[in-house]
Amino acid sequence: SGTRFDTMRLIINKIYSPGPRPPERWQLPHLSDEEAAPLLACDSAEEKAALEKADGDDIPLALLRGRCVEDMAMLMLRSITPASAQFAFPVKALPRLEQLRAQLFAGSVCAAKDRVWLYLALCIKRPILLHELVEVFTQCDAEMKEHLINSIEEAIKHIPAREPELLVLAQKAVPETERLVLKVLHIIIQTSEGQEGLSTAYGEAVSKLYGVTQNPRLLVPVFDLLDRRKLLDFLPAVLQLEPEQVTDAFRQLVRAKAPPLSITELLMELHHMNKPHENIVPVKCSMQALNIIFSMREQYDPKVYGIVIQALVEEQGALPTLLMRTVIQVVKELPRLSDFVVAEILPRLVRAEVWGDESLWRGFMIVLQHAFASQPGGAARVLAALPASQLEDVLVQHPDWKAQLR
Repeated sequence: SGTRFDTMRLIINKIYSPGPRPPERWQLPHLSDEEAAPLLACDSAEEKAALEKADGDDIPLALLRGRCVEDMAMLMLRSITPASAQFAFPVKALPRLEQLRAQLFAGSVCAAKDRVWLYLALCIKRPILLHELVEVFTQCDAEMKEHLINSIEEAIKHIPAREPELLVLAQKAVPETERLVLKVLHIIIQTSEGQEGLSTAYGEAVSKLYGVTQNPRLLVPVFDLLDRRKLLDFLPAVLQLEPEQVTDAFRQLVRAKAPPLSITELLMELHHMNKPHENIVPVKCSMQALNIIFSMREQYDPKVYGIVIQALVEEQGALPTLLMRTVIQVVKELPRLSDFVVAEILPRLVRAEVWGDESLWRGFMIVLQHAFASQPGGAARVLAALPASQLEDVLVQHPDWKAQLR
């Protein structure tokens, strides 16, 4: 195995020359003939003569260092697919390369899963080769597809995140290539952290694929690159993913320099997911999402919670189901906002007749109890604003509060 990889490194670093050289047709399976025409190689008289002279072991050095290395790597890669696999375009390899391939595969030196490494290494130096890798992926059986998904990182992590062919890979994605493209997106995001942000064209490409597959996992690595309207449309689907994936999606927004949705707007949207008799997503999903964004509060100004809570209590209509849960979190974990909650939010909730909803009223009482422990004067003013019947019920449960009213 060590000898094999040493040989590959020798080929890549000392022998292979990526060009500049126009691509062959088999290297552009993602393009129509019309799209590919301007890019394709038009064999010069010199190259045609070189191909004609390439007989036996007598292969011109320029041809050997470029096209022959790519053709051989492709023959090896395609060999991992079933015999019934059909490719859009043939590899017009020299007869001598076909002979070498047959000799190589005759023994046990090059197992099927090892035949991908040379091609992956070439992709680092010539990313346009990635598109044929994707075509091979679509022709593989389940085991080999899994192997390619697990192996492709060895190429992608060495390719600059702003490489245009990576974007084309996302733009040309189809349901059959979804899993491979998703892996590529995650690798790109990891390798681009701390650098200038990726193009929003990635968001457009993934939105298009999501429209076909309806797989919200696709949206996670490009969450901050989505169009604002589409992000709002897709948010309920993302909220129902596993906690780790929701965390990754929110992390993209929090870190973004120009996010399509601010933290304040995200918190508003999360609370709007659930109101009495109306749940856009299950309550547990919204609770999970709110916990995740609250856990990131060191990465943004916690004062946004004061803005959000005030905006929510001032809205017309029913109060969000999880409003008081957030208020409880704030008074317990963000003591700097406690005075604001007692002076501004609780009186507004009294005016909104919060006791009309059992769940919200229970949350209100928890906050009031916390306020009596830390700000008895402010809590007493809120208590005094309650109607007589509600005040009487509260004092029955908390007779020690009566002294604060005098």
